[in-house]
Amino acid sequence: MQHAGKRKTLLLSGTLTVLLLSTGCSALATAMWVTGAYKNQAEFPIEKEKKVAVVARPMVSLTYRDAHVDTDLARRVRAILARELPKVHLIEQQKVERWLDENSWENYTDVGKALGADYVIGIDIEEFGLYKGQTVYQGTASLFVQAYDCATGNRVYEKRLSHIQYPPNSVVPTSEVLEPDFRREFVTVLSEFAARPFHAWDPNEDVALDARSLKP
Repeated sequence: MQHAGKRKTLLLSGTLTVLLLSTGCSALATAMWVTGAYKNQAEFPIEKEKKVAVVARPMVSLTYRDAHVDTDLARRVRAILARELPKVHLIEQQKVERWLDENSWENYTDVGKALGADYVIGIDIEEFGLYKGQTVYQGTASLFVQAYDCATGNRVYEKRLSHIQYPPNSVVPTSEVLEPDFRREFVTVLSEFAARPFHAWDPNEDVALDARSLKP
């Protein structure tokens, strides 16, 4: 099996080299797109068939209008991982939410163990806001993304995402977008950042964030 894997790697490498020499960099870029080599790889890959629970919790006081941001964020992160990691078993979010509603807990591993998960992805919401001023939106948030091995109780991954801004280089007038719509879009962006450590992703996505916020 090892020899077969090496032959496959050498064949792919040789193919890319021939493409580069014969047709230039555009062909290499195309080949990288086809093979997925252009993507940033997962910082913490999750093994196939593992059971994973996703939980988010606010570490700061959120206003009444943002009270469900943690639930919305966890749902979106789970949806991304379910799409990107089809061979990983993501525990249904309704099951996670029901357990959270019915039980008190302190550690993310408490949730994971109760639900029979191998890993639990925990997202601390350390900062969250929607406004840059009274008449313009610019979302700001800080997240602390973690993964725990439920069998050992150990934290096996952590990453702090500080001062995420959306849009990153502009603002959105409140006269153009309703607050619930902007909040929904911002939480979607946050979920993409929070899910990235666990799957391969396109680095070009960040370049389009400002333009994305201007779409009707």
